Amino acid sequence: MKLESTLRPRAGLLQFASLLDVVFLLLLFLLIGSGAVIPSGIAVTPPQSRSALQAAADADIVTLASGADAPMFYNDRLVDFEAFRELLKDGAEGGGRRQLVIRADQSAPYGRVIEICNLAALHGYSVILATRPEPAR
Repeated sequence: MKLESTLRPRAGLLQFASLLDVVFLLLLFLLIGSGAVIPSGIAVTPPQSRSALQAAADADIVTLASGADAPMFYNDRLVDFEAFRELLKDGAEGGGRRQLVIRADQSAPYGRVIEICNLAALHGYSVILATRPEPAR
């Protein structure tokens, strides 16, 4: 007596499971490898410091590059000082984020950094100066 099955074989799902595992592993490595922080594309070398603060996730970021004219970027957008003044004024009126991280190159003009700090404080922002850790001794 020969018994025959009425069910059709479904081999497609079994072959697809291993491909799905590989895709999930690649996604996991990509998320872990990113460092969960997307640095700005503007190359600066901040000064070194022994102190460390916790990261400000919702802060606005001002990047001040090196050089005599020291180009300034507000949230990765090139701005001049007057446009920056207006952006801070609009942000203060909106009641949104109230923190400003300043990423200034160690050779950026110190007076310019202080101008940015004073303007931010005038509009009610708390200022955080970004530094890099000192090497271990």
